[in-house]
Amino acid sequence: MRKNRQGGALLIELVLTIPVLLAVIFAIVEYSVLLGALLIMNNTTGEAARQATVYRSGFTTSDYENLSQEALQDLLPAYVGTFRERVVPSVNSFACGDSVCLRLRLDYPNYSSNPIVGNSFFIPLPSNLSAESTTRVEPNDG
Repeated sequence: MRKNRQGGALLIELVLTIPVLLAVIFAIVEYSVLLGALLIMNNTTGEAARQATVYRSGFTTSDYENLSQEALQDLLPAYVGTFRERVVPSVNSFACGDSVCLRLRLDYPNYSSNPIVGNSFFIPLPSNLSAESTTRVEPNDG
């Protein structure tokens, strides 16, 4: 009779600890995917900025902006689910000294309401994900 009571106590302990264990496992998975997405976004903006700094004869500022915009879209890999479709690329030029600088940015808006992996355990998530790189280009108008 004593053995049956211990089995029942173990079952109750298991039932009480399983939700906590699952929440921890799902949090690890969600944050791993989130950090992977941030890493991909940072690498993509950095690589697109590097490609924009390569000298091209006859390129104007708008040519460099278009090249950077295309590079952001082409270099962003498919990740999990609809990640690539939800990321919004943008390129802005601004004066920096005697040249022009480009700010390349990737945004994943409303991440907390549309996470890559479903957030079923009310894990706190950032509202947006973003990555940004800035590079200096020297357009050659002639």
